[in-house]
Amino acid sequence: MKTPSKTLTVLPDETPENSSAEQLIDALRTKGFRITKIRQAMIEALVVASQPISAPELLEQVAYKHPSVNKTTIYRELDFLADNKILSEIDILDGMKRYELLHPDHHHHHLVCTSCKDIQCVEVPHHDLHALEGKIQQTHNFTVQSHVLEFFGLCRKCS
Repeated sequence: MKTPSKTLTVLPDETPENSSAEQLIDALRTKGFRITKIRQAMIEALVVASQPISAPELLEQVAYKHPSVNKTTIYRELDFLADNKILSEIDILDGMKRYELLHPDHHHHHLVCTSCKDIQCVEVPHHDLHALEGKIQQTHNFTVQSHVLEFFGLCRKCS
């Protein structure tokens, strides 16, 4: 896979080893949380997703194995997983939030196609962002606690 530029690296589609479904489920069990069939199915679907996934897409995937699952359960579980730092919410400004697993070793950002809504994960070198955060803190007397960075444009297919 080609890299879009010298400073951006497209992350592979494979999920990092530290984010396997079994490891995430074990971590939740260790914290004393119950692992329901729906919770497990959602985590498994998020692990294999090649890009951030919407709640309706997640519902569709979980319903394939568990037809009785409802929308409320999916949203409640998404809130639970976000509260427990298992996933993050992505807003690509189209009115539908998407979700992806948090990767502690791979802080990344997104390339969002404004035409087909495809989302690619990209890594920006940490030293560049740390320098920018330092400059923001110095210039504006503002302590950066986190940031979100999405690049909007046209993918290769749409341009």
